[in-house]
Amino acid sequence: MKNIVLIYILTIIVCLSSCGGEEKAKENTSKTPDFLELSESQLATLNIKFGKPEKKQIVQNVYLNGKVKSLPNLSATVSSNIEGKVDRIFVVEGSIVKKGAPLMTLTSMPLIELQNEYLSAKSESDFATIELDRQKELVRNNVGALVDLQTAEAKYKATLSRVKSLGAKLELLGINANNLQDPKTAKVSNAVTITSPIDGYVIKLPVSVGVLASEQTVLAELVNVNELHAEIYVYDKEIDLVKDGQSVQIDFVNHSFKSVVGRVQSISRSIDPETKAIEVHVTFNPPDNALVLPGMSVRAIVLNKDEDVTAHAVPLAAVLQEEDNYYVFGTDSEIGSGKLRIKKYKVNLGDKDESFTEIVFPNEVPTNLSIAQNNVAALEMQRKQLIGGL
Repeated sequence: MKNIVLIYILTIIVCLSSCGGEEKAKENTSKTPDFLELSESQLATLNIKFGKPEKKQIVQNVYLNGKVKSLPNLSATVSSNIEGKVDRIFVVEGSIVKKGAPLMTLTSMPLIELQNEYLSAKSESDFATIELDRQKELVRNNVGALVDLQTAEAKYKATLSRVKSLGAKLELLGINANNLQDPKTAKVSNAVTITSPIDGYVIKLPVSVGVLASEQTVLAELVNVNELHAEIYVYDKEIDLVKDGQSVQIDFVNHSFKSVVGRVQSISRSIDPETKAIEVHVTFNPPDNALVLPGMSVRAIVLNKDEDVTAHAVPLAAVLQEEDNYYVFGTDSEIGSGKLRIKKYKVNLGDKDESFTEIVFPNEVPTNLSIAQNNVAALEMQRKQLIGGL
């Protein structure tokens, strides 16, 4: 009987002790602070500094590679509109030429035949004009047949159309058809002059004297380097950072030319199946006294900058990352008061550059909040020690 009473008393004591321990644990948990209190000397030992979030622009640059290309209207492939043999060449590769300047001449048998056709067509047209006038006069005098007038009018229109067509062909070849109007004074040309269609440099001259050139033969290639464009390659993860009209800094990686700033002219609406890149076309003017040519490699820095937008930003070292969450440590205590109350705040990150990141607080925070600028891992360790020690 005594043993049973003793066991009963011990059971009551254990239960009371357990309940008291749970209440004490609950009391300790409820008193766990959500802030640290550290003296400024402790912070100095940890090499931690506080500062206000800066209101500044966040420039998130995009670094890309590409090549120089010529603009479609400022490059030219020259060929002849008629078959001929290269007779004389007036330029060499590297020559600077103006629009309309002669590049070479071609002697051409088809050109002689074309002028002969024009003269024959002009003669037929003149005769058709006379015959049409004669038939009109006969019809007015009631001695001509209407059908003859209609036939004369049809022949007149056909011959006139042929004269205009052949004249247009001669004009393309640089021959003035008016100079062939009078057969007695007409001088039939046996050569056609090939002229430059643009201002620029001759970059290729793949023919020599004596070569027989057809309409498909490339006689010369020219490019105007006063205005060029760069074709840069952007991958889909960065395409949202590139916009039409955006400023782009162009660096010439294999040359000592100065950097220049261009603008995004257009963005391709397709992805290259091989490179998985999107082509972005940037127009720019080359540096002064620098010969920038198509095919040169460039490094492009897309300047992702909005001059009208600023944000609260802190150094990258001020942000603590835990899995997919981001935190900063802040205090609303006056710096220099001796002891600071430091709290851990969850934040969202915005744009960032090489040194700073934009931070956004989900909830309202004190306006006089100062943020730990560095060594936030040490503050997190102090916070965990404080929680663990209670």
